[in-house]
Amino acid sequence: MTAQAFIFDLSAFPSTRAAEAAANAPVADAVRLLDQAIENGLPCALISELPHEQAGEQLRRRFGDTAHHIFSVVLTGADFGARGHKAPYSVVLGQLGVPPDSALAVTTSPRAIAAARTAHIGVQTPKAVVMRKDMRKVTMQTTTH
Repeated sequence: MTAQAFIFDLSAFPSTRAAEAAANAPVADAVRLLDQAIENGLPCALISELPHEQAGEQLRRRFGDTAHHIFSVVLTGADFGARGHKAPYSVVLGQLGVPPDSALAVTTSPRAIAAARTAHIGVQTPKAVVMRKDMRKVTMQTTTH
């Protein structure tokens, strides 16, 4: 599958302090995917279960004032248990104008993963962090439903 749009869960981007503490953590892969999507002109959306104020605060910490330039759609207060037209991924896909099989969800949240799979969206999640002496290797797992 070649993604035409990326839907990131805020859980894929921990606060910068957490990211610094976990050097070379799986967050690097989310950042790499985001950079590649932007470079290729692909639309990116962001979903968060957090209420608007808390999500906005984390977005500002992580992306500064550039979040509104990076993400075409930002959905806060997402209820990953919702179904039908109220399901967060359905809302975001509708806003992006992209069918489910053309999108890729990037998340570490089990609830977001389950919701993406229910919506028939491919999911990319950190699989494992393998430590080898002074070198860390991050692998990613992509699944489709």
